[in-house]
Amino acid sequence: MTKPFNVMNDELFKNKVKLPLKLDLQLFSDDNPPGGDGSQGGGDNPPPKKIELTEAELLKKIESESDRKLSSALEKKQQEWESQTEQKIQAALAEKERLSQLSEKERKDEELNNREKEIENRLAELERKELKADAVTDLTEKGLPSSFADFVLGKNAETTLANINAIKTAFDEAVNAAVKERLRQDTPPGGSAGSTTKNPFSKEHFNLTEQGRLLKEDPELYKKLKASAN
Repeated sequence: MTKPFNVMNDELFKNKVKLPLKLDLQLFSDDNPPGGDGSQGGGDNPPPKKIELTEAELLKKIESESDRKLSSALEKKQQEWESQTEQKIQAALAEKERLSQLSEKERKDEELNNREKEIENRLAELERKELKADAVTDLTEKGLPSSFADFVLGKNAETTLANINAIKTAFDEAVNAAVKERLRQDTPPGGSAGSTTKNPFSKEHFNLTEQGRLLKEDPELYKKLKASAN
């Protein structure tokens, strides 16, 4: 018997696999047997042939199938590349044929137009990059995430800045609303026991002594009560 691979020599494989193996060769086929879905009950088709394989023969069969599938995949990619290359070649030949039918003046005019378009595209791309860099700077200065840059870009610097300002306004309004709601929930309700039941910053309960005490003992509550009174 051919010497097996090391990976097949461990005790687990020997305990799990009984040799020789009975194997259905149709498992290695890409095509279904006659009869549609591969079931054995259709028509007069004979049952699949059973054979016995040794460990070495089984490994060889698996390697052969793997090699076949790899070769098939590589061949498919090669065909795709060749098809794309052929299309590019044909397009280049067609363009060359078209240009050959133009007069000298027409050909020069077209070449000039193509160069001008290429320059315009490069300038537009450069301006876009500069506009985005400026947008990132403006967003950072206004305390907004720089990731907003792609969303605020406009046709020029003016429209971009207007977009940034609009987002800044909406962002600040949302933050202020959330802060006020949080303060409303955290501020102790009036009428309950304790020294913090009344807001010393409110017109009804204005008290400098209590304000000083809060600033010293509980600065966070001091800020919240002061903000809620405003």
